[in-house]
Amino acid sequence: MVQCAAYRYRATIRRPPAWLWWWWCWLGCVLWLWGGPSRVNAGGSAEPCTGLEAIDLSNATVITGDGVIEHEGIRYGPSQYFHDESGVRRGCVCRVRQCIYVCCTTAIDQCLVSELQVNISDPTGAGPHQTEDLMADDRYYLLYSLPPCHGGTVLSISGDEFLLHSGGQLAYGTSLFGYHHFCLLAPDENGQVDAGFCELIDINEAHRWYSVGILVSIPFLLVTFIVYALLPEMQNVPGKSLMCYVAALTTTYILLALMRWGVYDLLSATCYTTGYIVYFTLLAGFFWLNVMSFDIYWTFGGSRGRTTERRKFLFYCLYAWGTPVLLLSLVLLFDHTELIGKDMRPQIGESRCYLKDDKLIEFLYMYLPMLILVGVNVFFFGVTAKRIYQMEQATATALSSESRRHAKYEKDRYRFSLYVRLFTIMGVTWTVEIISWLLGKPSVASSSWLVYALDVCNCLTGIAIFFLFVWKQKVKTLLLQRKQPETCVRAPGELKPGPGDST
Repeated sequence: MVQCAAYRYRATIRRPPAWLWWWWCWLGCVLWLWGGPSRVNAGGSAEPCTGLEAIDLSNATVITGDGVIEHEGIRYGPSQYFHDESGVRRGCVCRVRQCIYVCCTTAIDQCLVSELQVNISDPTGAGPHQTEDLMADDRYYLLYSLPPCHGGTVLSISGDEFLLHSGGQLAYGTSLFGYHHFCLLAPDENGQVDAGFCELIDINEAHRWYSVGILVSIPFLLVTFIVYALLPEMQNVPGKSLMCYVAALTTTYILLALMRWGVYDLLSATCYTTGYIVYFTLLAGFFWLNVMSFDIYWTFGGSRGRTTERRKFLFYCLYAWGTPVLLLSLVLLFDHTELIGKDMRPQIGESRCYLKDDKLIEFLYMYLPMLILVGVNVFFFGVTAKRIYQMEQATATALSSESRRHAKYEKDRYRFSLYVRLFTIMGVTWTVEIISWLLGKPSVASSSWLVYALDVCNCLTGIAIFFLFVWKQKVKTLLLQRKQPETCVRAPGELKPGPGDST
């Protein structure tokens, strides 16, 4: 009877899973959101610019055969111009040069500016500053209009109260405003240039809260890693996989917190190094989450090879650490060689201490691998859930008659429920963040409270991981046993945790 039930179980789970069809539908929907008709145009730009930032390039001159054109001394790559609905070719000038708004209303005389002498510092604002004429500096492009404050009020400040960073940001006190949220006034009779800024728009505010969320989460991640490192009983394949995942996540969070607080100077060696490390550890975290999804999928797969636990973990390490190393190597190769055009390079450390702030670049080098891994995890968890249901239906009698086998089954089933909750926290949250990234504008994403809320949810995942995998009676018991003398005799019937008890 037991053999018959086992045979029926194996025959059922080897049929082609219906979850594969749902996984392909899910992945197709996400890709459609990114590359749908509303986001693709003939010029190759993923998201057309609007208003004053869209320059008419009808009379532009073609420079090279790869789509580079020039207009009024400014060159546009294929990803920097597009064709509007009427077929007119327009260029996104703010993707080529740093745009600065000049406060200008309907009065014509307010737009007549011959020079703009402004105090400018380096991109971080930490170094010495000097007075420069923005109209004579080809790094900048002036837009004669009030900034788009989205219904907010423009407040004026004196020229000696602010400092303009060379990256196009206005520093006023402890606040920092992007170019969409401030404008420069025409010089007064003394040549002083005042400014106006959009009230209550501070792009550093979300960064500060993001860093606070990270700092709250990091201690819980560290405690989780230390507890698993102290308990040999927890160091089986699932436990070691969790430790690697937590290590990658902790490193990412620490470096992200330092980046958000502006510790690194732009274009410095530490900025470049940190950007590459964050890229590696962020991907490694997702690959280790994928490893844990596969491991539980393999556990309930019904097939068992002769691979030892040590050898299996070695394979997992080669995959989860090695693949991010390969991707990082490609990024380094693209950034420091001429293999691909500059528009398609990651450009880590150039405009910020991470990937270039461009939707296509972020999608290709970061969000695409994440989407693939999240989709694969959905497949693994879906198939595993189906197998658990089939196993319970087909082998209920057999499991109840074999208490030892039943205990292992319940243990694996509990581990699956933990992984599903972990995946829900990480995978679903990142999926929602990807969608918000697709729908949001890069110029205002840093000040969007939706993005800020999602970032905080990501940061607080360290607390959730701690309560899922550490704040358990079994772990508390093991920690107490470590404090007991070696001569302590175990209570009758008390069993030492086995190889599958780490989670």
